[in-house]
Formats: sequence, C-alpha cells, structure tokens
Amino acid sequence: MSLEVVFYRCVNGAPKGDRAMRIYFATNRRYVEASIPPFRDRYNVEGPAIYRVGYAEVTKNADPAEKPDDAFTIDSIHVEPEASADTADAKEVLGSSKIFAELTHKSRVQRRNIVVYIHGFNSSFETCIQRAAQLHDAWLDGDGAPLVFAFSWPADGGDGLGFGQNGETGSKWKYFSDRDDAESSGKAIARSLRRLLDYLMELRKQDIAAQAEPCEQCIHLVAHSMGNWALRHALLSLRALIHGARLPKIFTNAFLMAADEDADALEHRHKLGLLPQMAEAIHVYHSKNDLALLISDITKVNPDRLGNRGPSIIDGLDTNIYGIDCAAVSDTSAWKHGRHQYYRLRPEVIYDVRQVIAGKAPDQIDGRTPLRAGRLYRIEPAG
Repeated sequence: MSLEVVFYRCVNGAPKGDRAMRIYFATNRRYVEASIPPFRDRYNVEGPAIYRVGYAEVTKNADPAEKPDDAFTIDSIHVEPEASADTADAKEVLGSSKIFAELTHKSRVQRRNIVVYIHGFNSSFETCIQRAAQLHDAWLDGDGAPLVFAFSWPADGGDGLGFGQNGETGSKWKYFSDRDDAESSGKAIARSLRRLLDYLMELRKQDIAAQAEPCEQCIHLVAHSMGNWALRHALLSLRALIHGARLPKIFTNAFLMAADEDADALEHRHKLGLLPQMAEAIHVYHSKNDLALLISDITKVNPDRLGNRGPSIIDGLDTNIYGIDCAAVSDTSAWKHGRHQYYRLRPEVIYDVRQVIAGKAPDQIDGRTPLRAGRLYRIEPAG
C-alpha cells in the first residue's frame, strides 16, 4: 500500500496567518489524480458507498463582505492515501484513521466543538469546502471556532439556483440527477458517521479506564437544502449498518436549513423520523419565500417542502423539535441565492444559531418572536 500523503497545492500558496483554517472532509466523489481540485461530480469509481477523507487549508479573504460567495480561498487540499485491502470496510478503517483521530483529538485538547456539514444541490467540491469555511468562521461558540467536518456528495457544480427559472429542459434533469446522487450517497455518509462514532466511543472508553470526566465538547449537525434528502438516506443506512438497533445520540443540535425535504419528514421513520434518536434537539429553519424551494415544490411535483413552511404538524412530534421562521430575514446579497442561503449569510440567522449552540433556551434567544412558545418562533430583522 502507498504510504505517501497525496497533497495538492493551489495557486495561492500557503495559508495566511490567523485567517487560515483547516476544514476536514469526507467525499464519495470521483478522485482524479493530478487534478485540482482532485474530486469531480461523479461517484467514486468503486461505487457511491466508498468515500475518501482529508482536509483543506482555507484562507479567509481580507474583505469578504463585498463578495460573500468568494470570501474564502482554498490554498491546498490534502487527501489521505487509500490503502489497499481485501474489503471496502478494511479500506475505510485504514484510510480514515488518521483524519478522524486528529479531528477528535483536537476537539478534546483544544476544547472545540465539531460541526458536521452536509451541503445541498448544485454544489461542487470546492463550493462545499468554501461554505464549510463560512460555518467555521461564523458559527462560533463564544469566541471559539468549531472544527468543521464536511461530507461532499457528488452534486453537479454550477451557479445560481440550479433549478432553472421554469423547471424546463436540462436544468430540470440536473435537479433530479442531484436528488438521485444525494439518495445514493446515504450509505457513504452513514459509514463516515459510524467511523466518527467509533472514535468517540474509544475516547469514552479511555475516560472510563482513566476514571476521568467525559469530554464536554459537542457535535452539531447542519444539513442544507437537498443535503436533508441525503441525510434521510444516511439515517436509514446507518440503522441498517447497526442491524436495526436504536441510533446513538451523538449530536447536541441538528440544524435543518432550508430543507428540500417533505414537510412531513419528521413524522415518519422512513424519512427523517429517526433523527430525534441521534440529536438532543432539532431546529428547522424555514422560509415561505424561499424561491429555490418554491420552484422545487411547483415544477418538480414534490410535496410541500419542510424548508418552506416548517413541519406540517408540530403536535405529536418530539418535544425537542423547533420551527424557526426566517421569511423576514431570508433575502441575501444576490438574486441567484433565491432566498435559500440565509443560513450562512444573514447576520440575524447566524446570531440565532450561535445562541442555540451556546445553550440558550429557545424562549431566551434574542431576536426571536414566539409564535408558539416552546415550539415555534420567527426571527426578526435586526434594527
């Protein structure tokens, strides 16, 4: 097996001082040797369930406010070598050990939370890394930046909404292609989550053996847009991987952002109904004027979307599921965002998320108006 680290250096050179950050990733995209970036818009050649891991060194640009979509530059991409092995499971262990060990070790020693990020449709590998860097930069816990672990599934890269304004011709089929790719990527996401869980369990065993207090750092999950469809299939695959046992509760918070999922998804275990087993609290951020999801609803003949009006019902759902209406704060800096990117660009939403991560009770979060105390809220525009 190869013992050499694969390392890609982009045109911008080394990261620049305190504006540099490291984004960890797993991806089941196709690896193309000697290409920059090294991952393309199709599956791993061995199948959609096989993933590679690594990290990207990213720099925050000097004045990101002017062009928020270009606020971060990828300086280098490090891909862990894929060791030869007789089975896919053996490759998985050998290929991911170093990355997951480093991630969990840093979380413990540096006392930093972990954010697991699943991107949406119409996203290249580079776009995934840049948006993960935005979460690293903005979703602070106090003054500390989280460690971000992004899973990049092979959505087609592109610009704009990705639906087309009328849902016709190639743009329509591109949407369905991304939807199929997200579904097929569920097993790879589940396998990477299982590996992360393995490391957390090992750390817990070490604590018990040393009679030490357990690690106090938290893991938060964020799924954006069609990433919620991928999450559904990851939950189902993870349950299959652990032979139908109850899923482990590893996430403190799950943030479902502008979810391109059915409005009743949290009601059913064959959709997102398994998520309360894994997360202590689930926060559904939605906007009725989200143009991307309106197009998904109308032109793709999808049911009502979770990211438009929130859960179709709230009574009967787990009591730790909350709806947060972002309609008043969904507009961002460019028409192509389609009021679909507020989770990473609107200061009011970022401020809301930071308070959730800090552990504030839902009724105590600044900037919210309760629509139904304890369950449903609306974020108000600043000022």
